[in-house]
Amino acid sequence: MSIINFNIGVTIDGLIKKAENIANNNLMISKLLDMAFEKVGETSDKFFIFQNKANAMLRMLKAWYAKEYQGISRNAVLSLIASLIYFVNPIDLIPDFIPVIGRLDDVLILGFITNKLNHEIQKFMAWEEEQQY
Repeated sequence: MSIINFNIGVTIDGLIKKAENIANNNLMISKLLDMAFEKVGETSDKFFIFQNKANAMLRMLKAWYAKEYQGISRNAVLSLIASLIYFVNPIDLIPDFIPVIGRLDDVLILGFITNKLNHEIQKFMAWEEEQQY
């Protein structure tokens, strides 16, 4: 069903390598964004603390992809894409089908990346506000 092959193993190097491939493929980044938005929507009540920043990160990547916003570093883009690959993958460190704890690693990844990219997210959210005026 997915155009993104998740058989990469759970290694940072594997995620970064996959992120580099996806960053250079419009169809794959579009599909990754669709899957991430869907998953955030399905489970937002489980990690509401990160919901606003998670959605802002997705909007930031979408705006970067659409070339509307370029105020994000390449490393941040790759980190975000790698995190989303892990996030949308149902078979990761703790498979999503395991009740309660199955989504725990996903929440931790989102928490980590929102913390790591907090400055980038704040800049993006300020940029979004400026665009409304």
